[in-house]
Amino acid sequence: MRSLYLVPISGLFSGIFLIPFTFAGANLKISDETSMNIGGSIRAYYQDTDDEKTSNFHSIRFYIKGNVTDKVGFKIETEGKGGDMGVLDAVAKIKISDNNQIWAGRFIGPSDRANLSGSYNISSWDYPGLTSAYKTLKGGRDNGIALIGSNDNGKLSYSIGYMNGEGYDTGNYDPEDGLVSARIAYSFWDKEGYLTRSTYFGSKDVFTVGLTTMKMDDAFASGSDFSMTMADILIEKNLSNGSVGTFEAAFYDYDKFSANTGDAYKLGLSYMPPGEIGLGRLQLVARYQEFSPDNNIETTRTDLGLTSVMKGHNARVGLYYQETDNGVAKTDSIKIGMQLKI
Repeated sequence: MRSLYLVPISGLFSGIFLIPFTFAGANLKISDETSMNIGGSIRAYYQDTDDEKTSNFHSIRFYIKGNVTDKVGFKIETEGKGGDMGVLDAVAKIKISDNNQIWAGRFIGPSDRANLSGSYNISSWDYPGLTSAYKTLKGGRDNGIALIGSNDNGKLSYSIGYMNGEGYDTGNYDPEDGLVSARIAYSFWDKEGYLTRSTYFGSKDVFTVGLTTMKMDDAFASGSDFSMTMADILIEKNLSNGSVGTFEAAFYDYDKFSANTGDAYKLGLSYMPPGEIGLGRLQLVARYQEFSPDNNIETTRTDLGLTSVMKGHNARVGLYYQETDNGVAKTDSIKIGMQLKI
């Protein structure tokens, strides 16, 4: 596979982990142009799936990000998951104009809203992986380079990238070509930017429509390509009585996806009643996913949840139910999940 290599930075990582935890979430100003921000996050849960009970942490992350100059920035983030700690993000950001940047390294490339939000910034607990099913290297990231920009006072967002497509490297087959992906989105109300969320818990009014396309030749084997086109929409509105309503939808056309070629769609609804109840504001969540491959083995997944939002995505705890039906068997699970971000 043709790769974009990253310079080893083990010494820098060692320094990061030696920084006292009391600096977590702190902004460190080094000079007029140079600054850093350090923090972390954790997601932990208790789960009961078909009477099998487990408790674990979903992931734990530490990050350092900042600006070297007014035109050059970076982000380094590690993630511990499944007993392993690895590099999640390692990206350099170069500002080439007021509205355009070049990102290079390991990062979230141009993709759908689900991936640009990630598991830490969605309304339900579990990532919608039934519909957002394409492969990535780690946590929605890949190594590559991308142009990321905006126009119309930030309401028009566009990006195009060339990623290594290392999620398709199975060990038995190493693709030669990379993944080309592009996204364009327009925000009719408040602007969002490149990285998004599936809910803002009422901190802004959002009406954004996005289109994404991906293509990779010989992704699965010689002559077996991958291509996907999708559209998504998010509408979130603060209502006159102080409540917040959210509607989300996405449609995927996996034109070439090995044995999983087919269509998928996702629908989501959320509602926050006015005022605080208990620890914070409550959000009721319902989400439905369906994947219909050409082999006619349809799979559906339904999520229901009740979240107590204490400080947006930075502090929330909730109770969630999920049912998955693949036409042969059904799986039910109940989770109590807590998320903290600094």
